[in-house]
Parts: sequence; C-alpha cells; structure tokens
Amino acid sequence: MGAMQRLWTFLGFADDEAETPPPDGEEPRRRRAPVFNLHAVRPMEIVVLEPRTFDEARAAADHLKARRPVIVNLRDAERDLARRVVDFTCGVTYAVDGQMQRIGDEIFLFAPSTVTVTAETAREGARDLFPMT
Repeated sequence: MGAMQRLWTFLGFADDEAETPPPDGEEPRRRRAPVFNLHAVRPMEIVVLEPRTFDEARAAADHLKARRPVIVNLRDAERDLARRVVDFTCGVTYAVDGQMQRIGDEIFLFAPSTVTVTAETAREGARDLFPMT
C-alpha cells in the first residue's frame, strides 16, 4: 500500500483492504479513522484584576504566562503602587511578546501574543470623517 493510499485510509476516505482476514466465525472489523472536531473552540477568558498590593499584581503575570489577557483596574490604587504594577506588568507582557493598551483612566489591557488587540481611538475616527484641508 502506497503512502498516499495510507493517508486516504487514515483520513477515512478509502477502505483498508490489506487487513488480515478475521478468524473463522468472526465478523470482519473495520478500522475507524480518528474523529476530529474542527469546531471545538476553547472560549477566551479575560481576567479583570484590581490589585491593592504589589503581590496581587503577580497574579496578572501568572495569567499572562498562561496566555490569558488581563485587564488591570488601578483607579483605587495608590499612585506609587499603580506605577509599580504597570511597570511590572509591562515587563511581563514584553517577555511573552504581548502588547499593552490603555483602555481608560488608570485601566489597562495586557494581552499575550496569542491575542490580537485592535483599537481605534475617537480621534482617529474623527480624523477619517473630517479630514483636515
């Protein structure tokens, strides 16, 4: 049996005629091709954190290393802590080849390389609608 025939058989498009016959009295067994579910999509999980201490910011790093996007809300954090959290999480994001996007006042999205972030600011949209002459 040639390589192409084995591939077609593996994919379930051709019967495998080269199987050995079953012992007397038994029904012939057919090999089944493995079943693949092409529509099995794992839902995306986005983690939202509001760290109050620097140790809580490490959770963001763990989620990024696990390839989950993280939204960090620093509205209620002290200014010094907020700066340290953003710096640390930016470093982790860089290490996983991700990207950071500011999505609001003191709210940031950190995404790993497996997530594409497309953002259009209001100014960019307005520039398209009303080009400068």
